[in-house]
Amino acid sequence: MEIQWPLILFTFFNCLAGGIFLMQGILTLSGKGKAMQLASCVSAIVALAIGGLSVFFHLQHPLRMLNGFGHITSGITIELIFVIVFAIAVVLYFLMMRRSEEGVAPKWCAVLAIVVSLALPFATGDSYLMSAIPVWDTMLLPLYYVVATVMLGGLAAMIIAGATKADDAVKLSATVAFIGAVVCAVVSVIYAVAISGMGANYTEMQYYFDPTLPDVAMRQSEQITGAILAGEHAVAFWLGNVAIGCAVPAVLAALVMTGKIPAEKALTVAVVALVCAVIGTIVWRVLLYEVAVNALIQFQWALQ
Repeated sequence: MEIQWPLILFTFFNCLAGGIFLMQGILTLSGKGKAMQLASCVSAIVALAIGGLSVFFHLQHPLRMLNGFGHITSGITIELIFVIVFAIAVVLYFLMMRRSEEGVAPKWCAVLAIVVSLALPFATGDSYLMSAIPVWDTMLLPLYYVVATVMLGGLAAMIIAGATKADDAVKLSATVAFIGAVVCAVVSVIYAVAISGMGANYTEMQYYFDPTLPDVAMRQSEQITGAILAGEHAVAFWLGNVAIGCAVPAVLAALVMTGKIPAEKALTVAVVALVCAVIGTIVWRVLLYEVAVNALIQFQWALQ
């Protein structure tokens, strides 16, 4: 198994789409963000479409698509169902918004937006739970996707609010972004600690035989699963994911949340914060693949 960039992009854009629509639902319930409703709906659908195209690049062949969607309980079928439900909810929100005399979607649409926006990333993460890959086979994976969705949604909403002059939505969006970034950092650290204890789930052998490197000792499972916290991937994790991906967005969001950066000047700050958050979430997804790949390579050699 190698790193699958289409799947990384698929999960990322699902989280981004869910985050944007989630934040719009929260704003609508709070009586804010009227000016940004249309932009939020369009942005959510665009992000969802990009994610959908990414996963089709992964499937590559029409027969793979048919086989993947051929069973109702398969992971890809479940993802498709939640993507369709999410898209319907966005369209329904838009129609009810246009139908309303006040130009605001009703509260029940906002509640629906929140529910489907949290369900989409959770279902996406849940579809990757499999005993064959212990690093992924934990509820921390869908939990991480959910908290990353909250962080990305708050930051993206700050940008949309700034672009549409919806100043009343900036502070609440920053507050949600701050909470999401802090919780995202905590969950990713807990996840990394959990991964470091998964070495026993893989078959261990002292050596493996590689025709090109016949006398090279095989790394222990603990070295592979612990590489995120203190090994070869530690810099990427602590600097890329925790510091750049979570701490920087949290600090910038806090500055806007506390009013130290005025709402009308928050657009540039929000862009920087979102870019950092994107870097962090992509780094973490790559690390999850790296550990899973290395562990599977070890396991495969152990069986030979």
